[in-house]
Amino acid sequence: MIAALGGEGGGVLADWISTAIRNSGYLCQATSIPGVAQRTGATTYYIEYCEVPISELGNRRVVFALTPVPGDVDVMLASELIEAARGVQSGYITADRTTLIASSHRVYATSEKIAMEDGRFESDRALKVVHDLSRRAIVFDMERAAEEAGTVINAVLLGALAGSGALPIDPAQFEAAIVAGGKGVAASKRGYALGFRAAQGETVAAGKGAPQRPSQQTPAWSSEEFPVETRFVVGHGHARVVDYQDAAFGSAFLDRARELLAFDRAHDGASRGWKLTIEGARNLALRMTYEDVMRVADLKTRAERFATVRSETRVRDGELLRITEYLKPGLEEACAILPVKLGERVLKWSRKRGIEHSLNVGLYVRSDTVFGFLTMRTLARLRVLRRKSWRFAEEAKLTGRWFEAMGAAAKIDYDFGVAVAATSGLVKGYSGTYRRGVRNFDLLFEAIVMPAIMGKYAATEAVNAAYKAAVADPDGQAMDEAIARYAPTAIAAE
Repeated sequence: MIAALGGEGGGVLADWISTAIRNSGYLCQATSIPGVAQRTGATTYYIEYCEVPISELGNRRVVFALTPVPGDVDVMLASELIEAARGVQSGYITADRTTLIASSHRVYATSEKIAMEDGRFESDRALKVVHDLSRRAIVFDMERAAEEAGTVINAVLLGALAGSGALPIDPAQFEAAIVAGGKGVAASKRGYALGFRAAQGETVAAGKGAPQRPSQQTPAWSSEEFPVETRFVVGHGHARVVDYQDAAFGSAFLDRARELLAFDRAHDGASRGWKLTIEGARNLALRMTYEDVMRVADLKTRAERFATVRSETRVRDGELLRITEYLKPGLEEACAILPVKLGERVLKWSRKRGIEHSLNVGLYVRSDTVFGFLTMRTLARLRVLRRKSWRFAEEAKLTGRWFEAMGAAAKIDYDFGVAVAATSGLVKGYSGTYRRGVRNFDLLFEAIVMPAIMGKYAATEAVNAAYKAAVADPDGQAMDEAIARYAPTAIAAE
């Protein structure tokens, strides 16, 4: 399915693709649905082909559909970001099936332009949606690439399609289709080459695949060193880590993201949609930004948080708003900010007496008052001590164990590595939620992940099943049952 605006050569793009498919020996049908003028909708082109070669069909005939069906589209090409988001909204883009190839630039719709105030759709939200809800997303600024090549965006889209490997068509057939068209061949081939290289993970125009807020950018982050599919996740992960601690912490995140990417490149990650880099970086960012009292205090005292509360409570201008924060820290939360050795001593002492989880104190802090606000900000500023704290040391050990296992699993089987990457999502929150998460994480690793790594066999299905069970039942009973069904001996036998 192709969504293109007027003047972008959508019809020519559909012809190129159809020609390449037919010249590869397949039956193919192309249809189009005209859009509406004044940028209220794109023209939609739909191509359907039979994956059985003509030479093998014999006397059989193929009946093609005239229009795309939601949930049944393998590839969608969109010449503009919001058109890609429309594809998600309409159900054409699905996480289990669709490879999305789209440009990240914007051409504003009429509804955006005529708004009395700023009526623009949020590009960051659209980017997140298309990345989260597609099987694979290749998104970069194709308009910029087209300008660089001196051509129209349709050639860049064609190159990205060829480079993605989403269709079982020899890339040479796509280039041949451009030549057969006979118009603007040289410029179109330049645009095609840029799109092809981008889909293969090489550096092209950075576009808007990463967050653009200057306050969160540091010299350590350069989107161009990462493939276009990974930039959204890596960029936002880096911004989150820097916001959580500092630029040096962000650099540590990028170093590990580069390790993942190097492994991905060596194991044909481009054809797999860079899943290991994307899932590894996403979960790494979450692991490195665990919630502690400093983080909670910081988030609760940000200007945007107060604005959100006022908006949600519908407080009018001039009305006073009273905000009371309810905190219930326990001994474990207190030890989390203590130096490593002191935190260990206090916890060891409390465990001997069985009071480790019983000393929770309820606190009410008025963050709308000067004293309450300064109290919370003081807690937030304690993040300068975070790297020397007991909790940081514990999280670093868990993260290191997870990261090492992810790489070891991926060496055995790529999908096994991706499955292990997701397991870090078991550890989240604080207090009882955190303890149950660590318990489930440790059990999963000891019962399935590490035996598989030591035995050099893939345990993808077992890891995924146990993870889903743990998420569905945090108390652990469902996970215990899943692990019992996937004993290492049974996995090895398979």
